[in-house]
Amino acid sequence: MIQRILDRWAQISKRYYLLIIVIALVIASMSFISAKETEIDTSAFGYFYPDTKYMEEVRFIHSEFPGTTTVLILIEVDRVNARTVIEEDMLIMTEDLVEAVSDIAGVKSVTSVLELGRTKEEILSQSLELRSPYINDELRYSLITVELDATEVPGSTELVETFHKTTEKVNLVRGSSVTLTGDRVWHYAWDNAIRAGLSNSLIAGFIAIFILLFLLFKSPTAPFVILIPVVTAVLASFGLMHFIKIPLNFLTSMFGVVTLGLGVDYSIHLIHRYHEEAARGNEKALNKACMVIGRNTLVTSLTTMAAFSSLALAPLRMVAEYGIMSFIAISFSALSVFLFIPSLLMLEERIGWGSRKLDFSRVAHALGTERLIPRTMERVADFALKRSVVAIIIIALTLIPIFAGMGMITSRSDNEFWLPEGDPLKDAWMVVDEEFCKYEYSSILVQSDDIRTPEIMGAMEKIEESVMDVPGVVEVTGINNFLSEIHTDKKKLEMQITAITEDERESFVTDDYTASLIIIKTDTEIDEKLVQEIDDAILFVETPGDATFRHAGFSTLFSQMEGMTEESRTKTTLISLALVFAILFSFFRSLVRIMLAFAPVLFAIIYAFGTMGLLGIPFTPPTIMIGTILIGLGTDYSVHFLSRYREEKEKGFDTRAALHITTLTVGVAIMTATLTTMFGFLALTTMSLVPVQDFGKIAAVGLIYAAFFTPIIVSLGIIVYERVIRSGSRLLDGLRRGA
Repeated sequence: MIQRILDRWAQISKRYYLLIIVIALVIASMSFISAKETEIDTSAFGYFYPDTKYMEEVRFIHSEFPGTTTVLILIEVDRVNARTVIEEDMLIMTEDLVEAVSDIAGVKSVTSVLELGRTKEEILSQSLELRSPYINDELRYSLITVELDATEVPGSTELVETFHKTTEKVNLVRGSSVTLTGDRVWHYAWDNAIRAGLSNSLIAGFIAIFILLFLLFKSPTAPFVILIPVVTAVLASFGLMHFIKIPLNFLTSMFGVVTLGLGVDYSIHLIHRYHEEAARGNEKALNKACMVIGRNTLVTSLTTMAAFSSLALAPLRMVAEYGIMSFIAISFSALSVFLFIPSLLMLEERIGWGSRKLDFSRVAHALGTERLIPRTMERVADFALKRSVVAIIIIALTLIPIFAGMGMITSRSDNEFWLPEGDPLKDAWMVVDEEFCKYEYSSILVQSDDIRTPEIMGAMEKIEESVMDVPGVVEVTGINNFLSEIHTDKKKLEMQITAITEDERESFVTDDYTASLIIIKTDTEIDEKLVQEIDDAILFVETPGDATFRHAGFSTLFSQMEGMTEESRTKTTLISLALVFAILFSFFRSLVRIMLAFAPVLFAIIYAFGTMGLLGIPFTPPTIMIGTILIGLGTDYSVHFLSRYREEKEKGFDTRAALHITTLTVGVAIMTATLTTMFGFLALTTMSLVPVQDFGKIAAVGLIYAAFFTPIIVSLGIIVYERVIRSGSRLLDGLRRGA
């Protein structure tokens, strides 16, 4: 039935090819307009689902205790000049900076080293403890802290650009530098990285794939025939992304380039078969290509969609959103290829450009690249078929360092890792973190009908004492600490709390007194272990029946990231394996063929993870998807290879001849598709986000592994299987004769 539909569509494409091409261009244009409206979201809330542990409390604190937001200005002097940040001219520059940023709308306060004194002598007369928030011990760095009213602060882009313009007007002392940093500046940098990275990666991927297609097909029109449907699918996906309210973030910004590579993969298999049939003089070459490759592509697109869609079940929200968009993009890509490529092939044929081939023979001969891919695949075929024992030994030996590499992989989820080494913002943030941020903070959210009761105040004191016993906690502060004593009379207690200054009170209680915060200060990282110990300390204290005490805070929320990353990797990989297995079973109806299809994929995943460990690339939200993605893409190669092998066997060729022909036909298409898809993934290295760069590199390496393992592992598997079958048959015949 599917083949009849594809055959019929090929006929329609031959007749109405111009109309279909116009429809493709209209869809691409309309999608581009919609795609430009897609929003960018790099906020912490975009990482997690609303029902994630601690998320409800964090959202409540964020809305009810907006407090202040800060912008940090790091002043640095060059070591070469042997100067300090408290020289007279440096202090004048600091004063100019303080005065300049104080005039920015929304600024509540600005603190700097000038709080300690106006001269070098006055500042040095202060104790190290008083100096530590403003200057480091070596006097190389100085920190200006700008506090802004969180309710009046504009968006990160407007805010940071205002600060940049303001600080740039101040004359800097020679040998000094001024860098903005802080959470707001981080989000501004991330947003810019995603916005610029998306366009840069798409342009770089398109150009690289276009040039590669031009060189491989030696045709000026082939790149257009292949890329027009794929670009249409990419734009349509981004357009739909805007309508279903999925924002661009660290992961969803990648799916455009990935779809570009995948769509080209589907296109190459179709065009390769079309050219092969046309070269044989088949008058219905297009029909044949659509029927055969269409059936295979239906299966491969379903397996790829199943693998990517498994990411939608990940506990991390942005991984799940990437899975949803990848599912949409892959379905659009496969559909676009078979809707529009037959018509584009007809147009190419009618205008007479399809038969035009550029002659690169002299250049290729001089460079030694003449028929490079066919010759490579021929050697792969000979290696797998004639030196199977050597192939097995080489694979076994290389697995030793690969397994060692797998054991070296670590996980990372810290903010600093997203920006590359040498980035000024990252360098400034690291200096602030090491020199000025000696403590981390978390909080306990207290909720009740009215927190101004002796019972709740008493419970807060007991919880503070309990939390103080947790290793790493150095201070615990609540509204009760501002009271000289806790009155047992509720009205007097209310008067005590009302007497606290408004600035201090609003940091710890809401206006209606139904919620309060207890601030926890630690001198160690707030990791999952520390969070659990604080949770246990809270549970240890009996609290009033109408009150709740819950640990909350962004640090608490992000402490789960490493565990959720590991859960995402394991869960999505297992689900994708199950879904792909089910689809392959419905297509092959043979457990042996399914195992043959999976074998090269599993080897590619193992080698990709081993390479990650050897290169020191950690698991991050992007790189945890490598296994799932290789399952989808690697299975694509196996299905095409096994289908063509079965086709050649049905023509009467023996096993080795059928495998040899398959490697030289489908193997060439697989390697061509791998090269183009690989360049799509490598285009992600143009983004400035380090985990995205790592993902692009490892995905490209994994594809190369999958492309080489497919003909080798499948050929070895088929040969070994048939030897086992033959040996079993001889054994049975011998037993029968003996009987």
